[in-house]
Amino acid sequence: MRKVYLLLTLLTCVTLLNSCKSLEESTFQSDYQMGTLLPRLTCWIDQPSFENAYGANSWSAKPSYDIEHPYGYTETPYGKGVYEINEHTKLYTADKRIQDASQIFVYDVTHNITDPTTRRMGNILVRAGGIYNKNNYKWSWLSGFTLGIFNAMGMPMCSNRVEIEIIVEIYDLRDNLVARFSERGTAKYPMAAYHGYYQFQRKTADMAMQDAMIKIKELINRDYDMIMSKLR
Repeated sequence: MRKVYLLLTLLTCVTLLNSCKSLEESTFQSDYQMGTLLPRLTCWIDQPSFENAYGANSWSAKPSYDIEHPYGYTETPYGKGVYEINEHTKLYTADKRIQDASQIFVYDVTHNITDPTTRRMGNILVRAGGIYNKNNYKWSWLSGFTLGIFNAMGMPMCSNRVEIEIIVEIYDLRDNLVARFSERGTAKYPMAAYHGYYQFQRKTADMAMQDAMIKIKELINRDYDMIMSKLR
């Protein structure tokens, strides 16, 4: 019995240490590129919409911090709490999923939607709509029966399913709305003990964001000629 207790203690320690690991860099880097890229667009995010979607309630009127804009930003025509973002932006938020959304969006726009070497011709903004988030605990009975030993070895404890609406708006240099796209991204991800509860929910949310952005890129690609005619 003593050996079993020591084994469980050791597995618990390993689990807790591993649950702190960060997400892979590939989580934020989609490899799905549009067939023809748009001209350079400045990225913006509606932070309160993501706070509402994730139930974070940590947003404040404080501007986001950026090493290139250390004093923040003025109010924008796109609404309160909508900020310009780039790869250096750190949002004032307690929820890492919202910072992740910023990184995913900036990477996608910079590498897969626009050509950053061209002349800037407008702005592109991301907002979050409704969200569906549910955990499936079908493995929990087996986890309890085996005292969590198999979970520490990689057996799922539960799975998380996320469906989120992502809205992307494109504006010209005079802040006229050029195009608006809305798609729902879905993802399902199993949680093993070494993931940590919040980390696996974060991973699922990021995957759902990626899925929505792939669908939106397909729509932008479809309407490329119309978008270009309005940006010029």
